[in-house]
Amino acid sequence: MKYHHGNLKEELITSACKICEISGHDHMSLRSIAKEASVSQTAPYRHFKTKECLLAEVSRRGFDELTKRLRAATSKVNNANAKDRFLEMGLAYLEFGLEKRKTYDLMHSPVIDKLEFPELLDSATGAFEELVQILKELFPGISEDSLGKKCIKFWAMMHGLVGLLDMKIEPETDTNAGSAMSVVKDDFRSFLEESLEI
Repeated sequence: MKYHHGNLKEELITSACKICEISGHDHMSLRSIAKEASVSQTAPYRHFKTKECLLAEVSRRGFDELTKRLRAATSKVNNANAKDRFLEMGLAYLEFGLEKRKTYDLMHSPVIDKLEFPELLDSATGAFEELVQILKELFPGISEDSLGKKCIKFWAMMHGLVGLLDMKIEPETDTNAGSAMSVVKDDFRSFLEESLEI
């Protein structure tokens, strides 16, 4: 049991992220996180008043990672047109949702009230803003009302696809979400392209 930590808060968050991705947020407790970090059971309370506070930090990091992936996806085809960058962003979102399934579940779970955690809300907004910007390029001159509707449409569509594809992955036989992506990648591009015309 460790009693002296160089950065206890960071280690607790790292442990929480690990447990969340392995077991899911429903099976997390401050006690299990303390055990994973090899600290006393009371140690987490020095930095997090409640389990929800720690879950909010795990969720925030999930949104930050998603935002980085979306940006990386568009920058790798930086010289491409807006449509190609939009397609790459869609694939990046899907890959994140399948690779980080349990973290993704937490990020969109009602167990955390994002309004109670401003930093989490900022991170979630940052990921959404990537979609806003690419759609502004795809539809120049679009009204704010129409832009908002398109953003909700595509965000909801991607969220639904993650859920549908997740059900097709059998944990016992398919531990690599990448194999699911390889099956749907070409069809997914066509699907996204067609959805732009709707």
